Amino acid sequence: MDVDGSHPQSDPRRVGVRPQDYAPWVTAWADALYGPAGFYRRPEGPAGHFRTASHAAPGPLARALARLARQTGCSRVVDVGAGRGELLVALAALEDAADGPVPLGLHGCDVVPRPATLPDRVGWSAGLQALLADLPLLDDALVVGWELLDVVPCPVVEVDGTGAVREVLVDPATGRERLGDPPGPDDAAWLARWWPLDGRPTGTRAEVGRPRDALWSALAARCAATPHGAVLLAVDYAHTAATRPPAGSLAGYRGGLLVDPVPDGSCDVTAHVALDAVAAAAGAAGASAGVVVRQRGALRSLGLSAGPGAHPGSHDPSGAPLPAATILRALAERSAVAELLDPDGLGGFSWLLSAAGRPQPVLPEPPGPPGPPDPRAPGPV
Repeated sequence: MDVDGSHPQSDPRRVGVRPQDYAPWVTAWADALYGPAGFYRRPEGPAGHFRTASHAAPGPLARALARLARQTGCSRVVDVGAGRGELLVALAALEDAADGPVPLGLHGCDVVPRPATLPDRVGWSAGLQALLADLPLLDDALVVGWELLDVVPCPVVEVDGTGAVREVLVDPATGRERLGDPPGPDDAAWLARWWPLDGRPTGTRAEVGRPRDALWSALAARCAATPHGAVLLAVDYAHTAATRPPAGSLAGYRGGLLVDPVPDGSCDVTAHVALDAVAAAAGAAGASAGVVVRQRGALRSLGLSAGPGAHPGSHDPSGAPLPAATILRALAERSAVAELLDPDGLGGFSWLLSAAGRPQPVLPEPPGPPGPPDPRAPGPV
């Protein structure tokens, strides 16, 4: 952002917003992502603009989640915020090729109609309310929100020159900002509990996570109401009370690049998640307390490895040389797994694993000796 509040990287392909129509960030953000011409309704989908785990390594990720579903006694996987179904396609291929257990049921949910690429056996709900209204879909399910909560719009606040906390307003066409009124009582109460700003320097920012808490707690409540309960997994870049970012974490992504967050529909707008607040809200709705772990450790505990032991080798167990294509496929998968486990990349995601209507699941210990503590870990919930 320039000193006058402008965003030089704003894309000229806007969605009809007029300059100087300042609005609360939560309103402009929601319109930019989910309005009639919103970013998440565009035909290329999220994969056209940023790379996440289901795009980088859908096969290994599908294996890990299928293993988690079975270890926790779930009979289906429900992907909330499924994009264009990339993870579900990989899960369907894995399950269809498996020889043994009953295949997992698969269901996705996003703001768009059912993607044409989904296999017939994968169900789909267009919109969260449709999913919440169909209670049997959540029964006995592993409910996954993979990078879901970071794109749930929320209010943005800032400490002004007098030390007062005020809501940040934004011009959707340009990204210019100005300060508005103090937050309402509910947002102020959330800040006091989860992200206190009293005495903080001028310019300190926070994202008020109440809408994220509400979404995840609504899912938890519906899961708790099912006959067999469900396991819930939220995965995102996150922080807890000890690691709040003093400038907030609002960011934009377009075409694979980090850009200024201009809520004009031309880019993704995201902010990291206060995962401790999400866990508490879900707990109040009937979920277990939950555990927060880094993705690297979670995936290693579910059998993914990119270390020396994962090298494919050049011969089969009988000593016969492997075809070059087989070796190349194995090397490509090893590289994909390494990306999933990279602590400075996708491995830095946080997992919030909890349950509603059944006991708290426990991940097995990762193989090998424990590593040193991660100073960037989000901390306990």
